[in-house]
Amino acid sequence: MQNGKMTRILYKLFDRFFIRFEHYRRENTLRRLRSAGDRLNIQEPFYFSSPENISFGNNVSFGAFVHIWGEGGVTIGDNCMIASHTAITSVTHNPASELFCSENIMKPVVIGNNVWIGAHSVIFPGVTIGDNTVIGAGSIVNKSVESNAVYAGVPAKLLYYLNQFAT
Repeated sequence: MQNGKMTRILYKLFDRFFIRFEHYRRENTLRRLRSAGDRLNIQEPFYFSSPENISFGNNVSFGAFVHIWGEGGVTIGDNCMIASHTAITSVTHNPASELFCSENIMKPVVIGNNVWIGAHSVIFPGVTIGDNTVIGAGSIVNKSVESNAVYAGVPAKLLYYLNQFAT
């Protein structure tokens, strides 16, 4: 058998294995979630640690490369959009420890209903994001934020309040 043909066969076998492995990893992670509502849309790849501490409401959508560290608990409400490359963490290291890696601090993250988090944002432990809120792309949210508002920046600051959705 020619070397090129053998290489193509090996690549094809690897691709099949990789696709099956990724399917298994995705299904296993989603099966372990504390709860997930209807119409959950997650683009690949994604990473959720401690999925048993993570809850999603209905109609939640994630872009690719979203990372969620759920050790302290993460709750995301209904009708939320989380853009690509966003990190949501409910666990951090204790800066007061003699060795930073020796002690973890875990605080829950709560994201309300109808929240839009822009790409490359970071949500820190203990943060609550109110309903009907937009977090601008690239923001670092290290404190809880109010409902019906737009926040952006490093650290995220209030830009303006949204008008209530008039009908």
